[in-house]
Amino acid sequence: MPALYERWVPPKPATKSRLPPEPAISSGRDTKPPAELLPRESEQKSEESKKLEKRAIEELPLVEQPIQDASTSIVTDTSISTQASRKESKKRKRDAQIHGQSNEEDKTTPKKHKTILSKFEKVFKLGEAARNKAKDEQELPQRGEAPTKELHDLVPLPQPDPVPVAPFEPTFSTLPPWLAKPITVNATKTVSFAALGVHSTFVKKLEKQGHKDALAVQSVLLPMLHPGFEQHLGDICVSARTGSGKTLAYLLPIVEALKDHVVSTLSAIIVVPTRQLVDQALKVAEGLCTGTKLKVGTAVGSVPLATEQKLLVKVRPQYDQRRTKKLHEKAFEQLQSGFIEQGGIFDDLMNMPVDHVPEYESGVDILICTPGRLVEHIDSTTGFLLRDVKWLVVDEADQLLNQDFQGWANVLMDALHGETPADFMNAQERLRKRRADNVWSVRTPAHHEVRKIVLSATMQKDLTKLRSLRFKRPRLVIVEDEKDEQLPSAIEGDAYELPSTLDEYAVSVGNGSDKPLYLLRILLHNIDAHNQDTLKTAKSSNQGESSNDSSPDSSTSGHSNSESRPGEGQQSFVGKGRVLIFAKSNENASRLAHLLSLLHPPLRALVKTLTRSSTSQKSKKLLGSFSGGKFKILIASDLASRGLDIPDLTHVINYDMAPSITSYVHRVGRTARAGKEGQAWTLFTKTEAGWFWNQIAKGSTVKRGGKKVKRVELNAKSVTEGTKVTYEEALRELRGAVEGTAGAVE
Repeated sequence: MPALYERWVPPKPATKSRLPPEPAISSGRDTKPPAELLPRESEQKSEESKKLEKRAIEELPLVEQPIQDASTSIVTDTSISTQASRKESKKRKRDAQIHGQSNEEDKTTPKKHKTILSKFEKVFKLGEAARNKAKDEQELPQRGEAPTKELHDLVPLPQPDPVPVAPFEPTFSTLPPWLAKPITVNATKTVSFAALGVHSTFVKKLEKQGHKDALAVQSVLLPMLHPGFEQHLGDICVSARTGSGKTLAYLLPIVEALKDHVVSTLSAIIVVPTRQLVDQALKVAEGLCTGTKLKVGTAVGSVPLATEQKLLVKVRPQYDQRRTKKLHEKAFEQLQSGFIEQGGIFDDLMNMPVDHVPEYESGVDILICTPGRLVEHIDSTTGFLLRDVKWLVVDEADQLLNQDFQGWANVLMDALHGETPADFMNAQERLRKRRADNVWSVRTPAHHEVRKIVLSATMQKDLTKLRSLRFKRPRLVIVEDEKDEQLPSAIEGDAYELPSTLDEYAVSVGNGSDKPLYLLRILLHNIDAHNQDTLKTAKSSNQGESSNDSSPDSSTSGHSNSESRPGEGQQSFVGKGRVLIFAKSNENASRLAHLLSLLHPPLRALVKTLTRSSTSQKSKKLLGSFSGGKFKILIASDLASRGLDIPDLTHVINYDMAPSITSYVHRVGRTARAGKEGQAWTLFTKTEAGWFWNQIAKGSTVKRGGKKVKRVELNAKSVTEGTKVTYEEALRELRGAVEGTAGAVE
């Protein structure tokens, strides 16, 4: 019985003993524990030892104590119940079967000690790793292999570098290709006329007129308009700055193409916005047509319509018995119905001989006109037919398309591309119409094609306006400066270019109450001195004289001029310089001229005004006198800002601010033309300063070839000193003149 009891007595719990510092324990399930920890089955125990063991077992806790360090003793709980041992053994068997492990280990090691041994192994490994880590941390700082750790405050989490985004380059364009990809030419390019294929007769004429080489716009347009390999069979738009020679560029190929005409036919129409431009283009055309049989006519609003009708259309009788009978029958039907056409072919039919019908012929080959008068002739002039027109030129197109005088573009396009009325058809047109009405006839092309040339210094890429001209295979030509960057695309907007030889100045006039005094100061101290210096240089270069030998009159300063008396007859503005002053209206121009003559009497004979009320003949005579040097200062409104070519115009002054950027470009473009130097002065008030500097002076719309607008500061006290009393008297006299005569005296 005692032997049987000993079989079921739990083994003696292991006493606490210190393990060796670094026991060699290998990982794996076949690791055997130390021999002293295993119970000896042959050991015989005494009764006292059994009692002690039983008491120790009762005193031991049922929960295992956690092992804190690998060097501490392992306390085993031998009081685990038999049921727990059975469950543990079943779990180990199940794990062994899952992992495919053998049961040899279970035979050598008691089942009740495997859990304790496995926990011992895990704790031992953790302790060994902790000791190695602490040892490494103690050795690294001594060797200098690792830097000391730096303490940091709370900082944002590091973010990855942003992914670079490629700039957006659209592969499409909202504009047609001819606008998006224009033909560009350098503004400094010059070519001889002979190299461009110009006829020798016209080359000699141009040399006599002082045109030795073709300018940039002429060098690119002439090959495109002349017959040859470089000819463009379509329409052309030209964007070139003012004074670049656009008028000669389109008139020369037209005159060359029509020089062999014997019978006058209306072959070219040139549309310009003002009467002054009509006179200027007429002067160039007449110079080119000398020696030919070509006739150039004009149509402007200042001439009576009936007078122009007789010059533009010639009526002659033609024998045609069949047509005469048909026309008389048609006239009789109208008389019976009561709906009689006033004017037209029936009025001319009454004056024809028997069996004769009126035949209409053009009196001119080239017509230069304004849009309003052109529409009147199309609607009212009998026999004014456009069936033979081959050339259509629209100069200053931006102004013409913006204002759209009487819907001139649509009326003109309908007349050009429409069919001639049956009563006015010639034999060729009747035959063509008869063939077109026949089902079996071959379709014939249009009776004629019109080549359109559209020019402007401020060409706008607005399709809604350009489409009214009904282009066919158009191309865009842009003349730009070499120093400038590429013109912005049409998506960014339109760009206007100023001559690189132009110097711009801006003067602040405060609230504008003393603006005439600022203008007088600029005229006498800046412009007059500049003109006199130019004259001195010319005299010294031509006569070899020094500046000390110059006459007192030529070296007189502007200050002495301002203090001169009216009776002394002292002359100002000597030399070849001309000054063009722009005012915002005709009334302002007339009053400013009257006020300047009161403030400084020597200017009375040097100042004239150009207004819209002036007749065409008077304006032409006035511009001729100004170009000839009979007077030096011309005051005008925006009437003179378009296309006028005045020789030796050295200065332009914007007395009143330009209403728009395009108006400013055209104003200052009157000077510094064809490579010559010029100056532009602008007077601005406090309320106009922001718009002027942001939009005109520093904006990206106006290109200046790298130059900038220079600001000139004039002291208000120095401007008004000594002239305040005279200025007030002049204002009172001007008020009396306006109230007494209802207008300022020129």
